[in-house]
Amino acid sequence: MNRYDYKPTAMIRLFKEIRKKLLSEGKFVKYIQYAMGEIILVVIGILIALKINTMNNERITKNRVDSYAQALIQDMKSDIDMIDISQFQAKKNVSNIMKLRTYFSSTNLADLSNTDLYILTHDILYRPYKWNRSTLAEMKNAEILPYFKNSDLKNKLIEYETFTFHLDEDFVGDQSNAIRAEEISTEILNLNSSYFTEMKRLETVRFNDPDLNLFDTEIYKNSRANDFAL
Repeated sequence: MNRYDYKPTAMIRLFKEIRKKLLSEGKFVKYIQYAMGEIILVVIGILIALKINTMNNERITKNRVDSYAQALIQDMKSDIDMIDISQFQAKKNVSNIMKLRTYFSSTNLADLSNTDLYILTHDILYRPYKWNRSTLAEMKNAEILPYFKNSDLKNKLIEYETFTFHLDEDFVGDQSNAIRAEEISTEILNLNSSYFTEMKRLETVRFNDPDLNLFDTEIYKNSRANDFAL
């Protein structure tokens, strides 16, 4: 028995001795009063223990909520980085589509360039979506989300997850269209030019560089001067 077990045991013995003494002296009223007081003390002790237990549970839950919140922040940062790249890709693709439209409308069929069409139709920077959902999925499995006190935040997290799944569905359709477009361009273009390999290498080095314009490069000029037939 350690020192933490000894004090409650000694106190119980003391209570018993006091009750026996009161009974032996015939002091029933005082005995009842004392017994009631003892019950109240026990109840107070239980309430204190419950309060301490609740505080401990709240502290543990708060620590878990804080930990998940930090993990969510990291997931969101990764998603933002991915979206920044995807946004750049989308703007680049839209720009190329407009340029391609202008190119076809202003160029005779016999004057179409293999190099020009390659630059306007290929996209080395294309990347699929890859959302970070692991933390939110773990929170839902652990039923920790109800402990987030901000109801607006909880709703936004659910809306965000739903929206990413919606974008995934859109991506499947976009991907099939992109594959079909690539198949069509492969049937038209001659991709055997070594200059195209150099262009891909340059784009890889200057990945996500908004200032890169292949039409302004020496590689383009050389490719155009040695253009392959479609």
